[in-house]
Amino acid sequence: MRVVLLGSDTELGRAIRQYYDNDFDFDWLEVPCQNVLDKVSSSVLDQKYCDAVIDAFSLRSALQNDYEYYLEALDQLLSKPTCPLFYMLSGVQVFLGEKEASYLETDEPDARSRFAKRLMMAESKVLTCERHIVLRTGWLFSGAQDDFIANTINLVKAGASLEFHDTAIGCPTPVSDVARVLLSVVKQRHYGATNTGVYHYCCSEEISWMGLVEAVLTTASQFDQKAQSVLENMGDTANALEMATDIKRQSLSCRKIFGHYGIKQRSWRPVLRTLIKDIYQIPAT
Repeated sequence: MRVVLLGSDTELGRAIRQYYDNDFDFDWLEVPCQNVLDKVSSSVLDQKYCDAVIDAFSLRSALQNDYEYYLEALDQLLSKPTCPLFYMLSGVQVFLGEKEASYLETDEPDARSRFAKRLMMAESKVLTCERHIVLRTGWLFSGAQDDFIANTINLVKAGASLEFHDTAIGCPTPVSDVARVLLSVVKQRHYGATNTGVYHYCCSEEISWMGLVEAVLTTASQFDQKAQSVLENMGDTANALEMATDIKRQSLSCRKIFGHYGIKQRSWRPVLRTLIKDIYQIPAT
């Protein structure tokens, strides 16, 4: 099975590629972000040459100026009858967050940011053909580069103060878990599964943004006394956010993907602990 991975150098792309590394059912054509526009316009993305295309590019690049050109090229690609099966990774950011319950696949995206609107445009193009799949994810984290978790730990190490004012509630989801889910869907489609359209996947257990910060600091405090000090000084901020009324719920219902593909949600906490240990270079026990 030959798969083209658009955005192979993003955190999500690297996680997908790493997860598939020991799976010899797959032959990869990796396309880093700087080459995506050329590759989407080329003849390589054809059923004669590949079986599936994974878009790990959009979530990282939707705000870039040249993303408009990607949307144009994507439109042309998807309009071809020989277009391979296309899998777009999108996110909960397409929803405004005013719903009191988790978002279903049948809920209409309503976010207003430029980033969300561009993701919504890409989604609509992919969904014009019923053969393709859009997989929306939760709050992604990887522990790498400019990732939220790595940034928080680096601020703690540097002795900088942490200030968070976001009252959102959502489901943190490691990129490695998204890779696991996508692998299962792509494989099942390749071997005959026919379910398509929009799917949601995020890890189990909703948490507030402040709660996620506390979870990071609680784990980090096992290895760094500075993290314990920051955690102790966060009480007033946490109490103020708990009293907030303008709370955005950015969580997704994952019943459909379980019903169609048998994919169960996992907890994000074990992965978070492992990533923080890696950042502090603590050997696994």
